[in-house]
Amino acid sequence: MRFLTSVFVAAMLVATHAQAEPESIEFSDLVDPLAVAFEDPYAAMGGDMLSELKVLVQLDEKLAGTDLEEETRTRLEARRIAAREKLEANGQDVDALLAQRWDVAKKRRTALMATNPIFDGVEVTISGYIIPAPRAADGGGFGYLVPQVGMCSHLPPPPPNQLVRVRLRADQQVGSLYLPVRVSGLLRVEPSDETIFILDGESRMLSGWTLDADTVNLGGEAGAARDLGTLGSRKPEKSGEVDQ
Repeated sequence: MRFLTSVFVAAMLVATHAQAEPESIEFSDLVDPLAVAFEDPYAAMGGDMLSELKVLVQLDEKLAGTDLEEETRTRLEARRIAAREKLEANGQDVDALLAQRWDVAKKRRTALMATNPIFDGVEVTISGYIIPAPRAADGGGFGYLVPQVGMCSHLPPPPPNQLVRVRLRADQQVGSLYLPVRVSGLLRVEPSDETIFILDGESRMLSGWTLDADTVNLGGEAGAARDLGTLGSRKPEKSGEVDQ
């Protein structure tokens, strides 16, 4: 009797899991929140102050050289003093800013790469735009889900932890960069690095995620329940080329 009860409970748990709706997420949810929770003293400086700090760093590097003519050295030192005085007059702690720059640069890089472990191995639904990619060696289809139309072609690609490589079924042939879609499936932390042809040039697709698509519906957030299936006006004319 106890054995039958255990089997029944296990079956109920499996059925409940199978019936659970995928969790609806945004691209911002893909980022590790701990990786972006750091103090960035440069974020609120403003363009003018950042420019002066950059000048100061560049002049320090030049003045460290030993082959400068005296007139050139005098001119560069005067400009360096002016940059430092301008920064200090605007309340900037120059020494602290210079001391932190490598540490902050490292944290910024980590913030662009670190994925949110909460969604590793989770069934999710997410909206965006799919950039078609060449088929894999095994014949499987792929695409890259991005948050904004035009990314990776007219706009820079998103950071790796917000670029999702989507594994498509054979009947899911997405053929347009400009149609919003809503994708559901199993999301996993699986880094990839591939260069594909988009419109009239190549783009490096550095991704931290892979999503095995169960459904790909046309309409994004508006999400009409229309499975894309064989959506696409034509096959690529060359490896990696997609419709405009």
